Amino acid sequence: MKRNFSRIKATIYALTMLMIWSSCTKYENPPVVFEEYEQEGTQEVKRKVLFISIDGAVGQEIKKKLPANLTTLLKTSKYTFNAFADENTSDASAWMSMMSGVSFANHGIEDDSYIPKPDENDPHHNVAGYPSILYRIATIAPSTKTAVVSRSVSLNDKLLVSADETYDETTDEGVKNQVVNLLEKKNEDLMIVQFTSLLDAGKENGFSADNVAYVNALNKVDGYIGNILDALKARQNYANEDWLIIVTSNHGGIDKSYGGSSAPERNTFAIFANPNFKEAELTGKAMSYVRLWGYDGTGNKPLGVRAVSENLGNASDYDLSTSKELTISTRFRFNLNNTIISSTYQPNTYNYWYSGIFGKDSNTSTGTPGWMYYTFGNDIQVRISDGTTIASCQTPKINGEWYTMTTVISAIAPDKVNIKIFNNGTLAQETTTSGMNINNIKTDDPLIFGYRPTISYDLVDFDVSDIHIFNKAYNQQEIRDFTCYSGELSTSSYAANLKGYWKMSPTSSGQVSNEIAGKSNMQLSGAFSAKSVSEIKPCDLGNNAVFVQATDFYTQIFYWMELQTQQDWNLEGQVFLNKYEIEFLKP
Repeated sequence: MKRNFSRIKATIYALTMLMIWSSCTKYENPPVVFEEYEQEGTQEVKRKVLFISIDGAVGQEIKKKLPANLTTLLKTSKYTFNAFADENTSDASAWMSMMSGVSFANHGIEDDSYIPKPDENDPHHNVAGYPSILYRIATIAPSTKTAVVSRSVSLNDKLLVSADETYDETTDEGVKNQVVNLLEKKNEDLMIVQFTSLLDAGKENGFSADNVAYVNALNKVDGYIGNILDALKARQNYANEDWLIIVTSNHGGIDKSYGGSSAPERNTFAIFANPNFKEAELTGKAMSYVRLWGYDGTGNKPLGVRAVSENLGNASDYDLSTSKELTISTRFRFNLNNTIISSTYQPNTYNYWYSGIFGKDSNTSTGTPGWMYYTFGNDIQVRISDGTTIASCQTPKINGEWYTMTTVISAIAPDKVNIKIFNNGTLAQETTTSGMNINNIKTDDPLIFGYRPTISYDLVDFDVSDIHIFNKAYNQQEIRDFTCYSGELSTSSYAANLKGYWKMSPTSSGQVSNEIAGKSNMQLSGAFSAKSVSEIKPCDLGNNAVFVQATDFYTQIFYWMELQTQQDWNLEGQVFLNKYEIEFLKP
């Protein structure tokens, strides 16, 4: 069934939905970028996108039985069978993540009403609205022609209502026929296509390559994709069009179900194909992280998120009096200081004043022994106390982006402490302090990641991943080596001295496992959420070190169509196709 939506009607509907989502959210129109380019002569080349979702395709399962047309696409594509759907793998939520460019933790969509549920703990709080990619395109580039052909009426009538044309089909064959018809007769710039027969086969018999019905459905859809690709290449103006073909899945599945956050339910695949692309498998790894922020909920201070270890005692591997040497390596990303309370000193900056954010010392006073990372405006200060004397080392932090901070603490004499801070493997600052009692640098306090019970001005807000604590003082080259190590450090030559390793990948109950057997786990408190990005290291990982997630499709489509996203859209996806411009941009 065809539905033609004028841009005016679609915009009215979308604006109505936004008003439901949030009466306070406003969106500015960014500058439009219409940048057609010329290749081999004077003919202008028009960039276009065909986005196909084979709903319910588990990446590792379809890889075992990859059919002919998808196999052919790989030869001119960047691809992966380890892509990742969002944590909520229900159909509506998964599609929302792909089409809005933000994750479930932010968009909050749970069902095909496509209206976010209010926060049970704060029902009067305005929930932010996140428009679909088609709404954004209709707003900033109204001459761009878009069409949707899907098996879902709610997908067409609600989430993707801003398309110029939407078509509801009752079978996958009907979807294929309509897409072929559009390619033959229309001049769309962006087409979004949904197949669901593989999803139905998974629900009925299992999301597995061992399920004959699942494989048969995959082969049938592959045939439809072959018909679509033939029609695309037969277009009259194909020589002057530059198509990016994206084939993926909204989510995976396990046994006969989906909707949860298990690895098979989140495992999908992604193919980004273009005739000029050289074949390359995207081999990036996921890097899990948790946002730590806020406070304990008392007074005017919001209840935030932090992680606390078990009771370690005062003779643990994390006490300098025991180990005499410590190397502490952490990946940080500091966020803007925009959780505002009455004492906030410099709001909406990266400056945080006098807040402990990480360490084995629950109090920032000189009288409590231990070590901690302490904010000092735009700097991070490493503070070590023996209960009487403070040793410190201070260096500017890197703001708004991921970086690896490594601190090396050494008792170089019974009364002398040396501290070195390395940012991304390069020495940033070093201090030596005398008059310390090394044997007193110990505490019964747990390890704490995040806010401390006592603050002076600001509430912390940062993301953290991959925390390592070694009982050895490493030099700069060794730090660079273990930071860039591609395998598991817990089984490497560094393992003997690795006493704490937290990947910051919590369970649903908030437990963050210590990868070192017999060592303390961490427990998150507050409304935490686990997120992932492509692994980020201060090393040359190569162009293909990309980990694809559901939120990445939006940004790739905008990039390919040469449209400009805006920072205040708060998109979460990365752009990575620009790494390969040497392949498809001709001089």
